[in-house]
Amino acid sequence: MDGSILEIEPEKSAQLKSSAAQRSRARHSGVIKLIIAVLLAGFAGLAFMGITSRSASTAALQQETNQAAELTVAVVTPEKAPATVSVDLPGQSQAYIEAPIFAQTTGYLKKWYFDIGAKVKAGEVLAEIDTPQVDQDLNQAKANLRQAQAALDLSLVTYKRDQDLLDRKVIAQQDFDTASSDLHSKQATVNANAAAVSRLQALEDFKIVRAPFDGTVTRRNTDIGQIVNSGSGTPLFDVAQVSPLRIYVNVPEAMAGYVRVGGPAHVTFNEFPGQKFSGQVVRTAQAIDPASRTLLTEVDVANDAGQLFPGAYSPVHLETEGPASLLVPSSSLIFRSEGASLGIVGPDNQVHLKKIKIGRDLGGKLEIVNGLSPTDRIIVNPVDSLADGTVVHIQEPKAKESQRLSETVATKTTSGG
Repeated sequence: MDGSILEIEPEKSAQLKSSAAQRSRARHSGVIKLIIAVLLAGFAGLAFMGITSRSASTAALQQETNQAAELTVAVVTPEKAPATVSVDLPGQSQAYIEAPIFAQTTGYLKKWYFDIGAKVKAGEVLAEIDTPQVDQDLNQAKANLRQAQAALDLSLVTYKRDQDLLDRKVIAQQDFDTASSDLHSKQATVNANAAAVSRLQALEDFKIVRAPFDGTVTRRNTDIGQIVNSGSGTPLFDVAQVSPLRIYVNVPEAMAGYVRVGGPAHVTFNEFPGQKFSGQVVRTAQAIDPASRTLLTEVDVANDAGQLFPGAYSPVHLETEGPASLLVPSSSLIFRSEGASLGIVGPDNQVHLKKIKIGRDLGGKLEIVNGLSPTDRIIVNPVDSLADGTVVHIQEPKAKESQRLSETVATKTTSGG
């Protein structure tokens, strides 16, 4: 029995070795299959990623191609116009009242009493004129009047006597008519001589030159001994009332409708840099000058101290309530035969040409008073061929584009890490 046992054990040992070898081969085969499966899955994943990447690239390329085919435009939304309308315009100051004082008689300047800058009251004597010719003519006229009056008195006595004689039928009617005619003739002569005396007396009174109103002598054009004539075109003096001071300004036609009588104004003068003087719009011409297309407007400024001078250059700042309007860039305007319009981009990115009414031209911006909504997207610098229905691509603002590029770079950097 022991011998049989010894013979069986080697056989079992061989079987065990064979079974172990088979299990080892099976394990190696499974590992190989697993490796192959993993490799195949990896290759499939890589292939899928490549296909997906190519598909995404193709889609992006197609989108870029479509966008390139569309017109790329920059858009803005309109701004609200300021609640007040202000404008700075050149002005010219003038005295409130200004009058040249001319000689009204002929003679020599005897004396003047006030020079330039002097304050005068109404009725004060500015100068005296010596009028020898007028004096002589007046004396002659008075003598003629006395002579004519004496002749009239004699004619009146004759007329009364002849009337009495006619009543007593002592003289003929013709003699009385002659006396009556002579009386009327003498009366006319007296009247004529009296008128001559009155005229010359008035010229005599003009020897005294007086100030017509309270003011300041701004010019003296004569001196003692100078010949003056009543028909001369040169005044003896200029007198001006400088408080208040008038400022005349020409308001452009586009702004004329905003000027309000009684509204405030601020005036500056080169003599007082940095200072503003308050004024008030007191009147307008109520008519546009066809030559300059402006509205003449008067602004009055208090000048009790007399520090502001008439004739000075005086810029005026006018400010008034403005209309409820919108502002757009001047470069967005489209001019066509049918009128002015703007290119508006709708929600579907289609262009709609909208007619508008333009108000003021503010340089880089235009005031639109009608035809525009605050939410409209307006095309800036539109091309000449822009038409209704054109599909456009809206260009991103530079700030957003820079932000998008930064985000893209950051994403790529993270993926690469």
